[in-house]
Amino acid sequence: MLISKKNSIFFQINLFFIFIFFIINALIIVQFLVDNKAKEVMQEKRYVNGFKIVLDSKRDEKNDDEINLLLQTLNLKISDIDLEKLSIEDKEQINNNTPVKIYFYNGQKYIKFIDKPFDKRPDFKPHFKDEFRPNSMPPPFIDFNHNFMPPPPPQEHFIKDLVLVDELNEDEFRFFWCLILFVIDVLLIWFLLFLRKKLEPLLVLKQNMILLSQGNFSISTKTAGKDEISQVANEFDNAIKQLRQLRQLRESRNLFLRNIMHELKTPITKGRLISDMCEDDEKKEILIRVFQRLEYLLSEFAKIEELTSGKINLQKENYYAYDLVEQAFDILLLDSERIDVFDNYDLFLDVDFELFSIALKNLIDNAISYNTNGNPEIFIEKDFIKIVNKGEKLKKDIEDYYKPFNHDYEDSSSGLGLGLYISNNIIKIHGFKLEYEYLNGYHYFVVKLK
Repeated sequence: MLISKKNSIFFQINLFFIFIFFIINALIIVQFLVDNKAKEVMQEKRYVNGFKIVLDSKRDEKNDDEINLLLQTLNLKISDIDLEKLSIEDKEQINNNTPVKIYFYNGQKYIKFIDKPFDKRPDFKPHFKDEFRPNSMPPPFIDFNHNFMPPPPPQEHFIKDLVLVDELNEDEFRFFWCLILFVIDVLLIWFLLFLRKKLEPLLVLKQNMILLSQGNFSISTKTAGKDEISQVANEFDNAIKQLRQLRQLRESRNLFLRNIMHELKTPITKGRLISDMCEDDEKKEILIRVFQRLEYLLSEFAKIEELTSGKINLQKENYYAYDLVEQAFDILLLDSERIDVFDNYDLFLDVDFELFSIALKNLIDNAISYNTNGNPEIFIEKDFIKIVNKGEKLKKDIEDYYKPFNHDYEDSSSGLGLGLYISNNIIKIHGFKLEYEYLNGYHYFVVKLK
């Protein structure tokens, strides 16, 4: 039975890993973008703090070495490169809302503010009158059209041309996330390949089971693995070995049966010829019937051999059910007075005459052999043929009696031997069903036709 692609476990595993692969990669990329944005904000703050340090240091009249020492905490320093060299280089802004320009020159990053790094504040210009009040200080006159704010810090001229060098290696940030993404992807792919390798014996097992169902016993599923799937594959391989041995045993039995039939065929033929030369008519008739019985037994053995070997070839035709029952009586050399037949329906069956007669013969023979009271009965109805006899209850389930070559039953005085196995299989290959029931001390064997 072929499995659809969507129901295949390998397809589902691949689909699951593809889904997980893209989800994890998407999450990492989103996290990278978020961290990159946060890095840009922190970068901007670092540049602003750097300019504040320079302004405060210049106000305190510190030299460049002292300023650079303070800037080390921010991975910044004052650049000694001419600003004109940077003007021809490519530049970028952190974003449109910040006055920071970034220049790249000889593999180094340079920072320059486009304008003053801090907000402009209006100049404080107090206005005083020329007149003074006597014996007192002249009061200040504040122009309320201006804000009352402290004067701004001095803005030295060098600030306009100030360029800082960024010594922080930000490529490590991108390298870190690329490394994380690479490691996770490698681990996912490795785990997928590992899982597929572990499940590979399962696929081989499935293919071998298909071959086994087709009658190929030369297969092997043995594996060196120690996991559960490998153990299942090895146990299946052991089962195949046992089936192979059983097949060989069955072939040996069939070969033995064919040899017996071959060896018996010649003496039976000779005995039949000698019986024809007998002058006593009564003895002649008896001998002829005996040898006819032996010939039919040989034919029956041949059918059994075909049945057990699986090489049976049915020759079906329409036959009256009562004729099949009478043929079974003839095979058994049975007196019709020992069994009651109720032909309640003109039933015709599309069957192999010889084989189906053998199936009925075995059922009738068991009914007579293990009957304890009265005559067994045969009922021919529209949808079934029923054989009934009174007897002791079977010691085991009926399914156990359908097994072939079971010595427990063959050697038992109360067992049903090989007959039920043959009858059950003959009925099955005709498309019918053999049912059994024990009720009120009676055995009921029913051949269900529908």
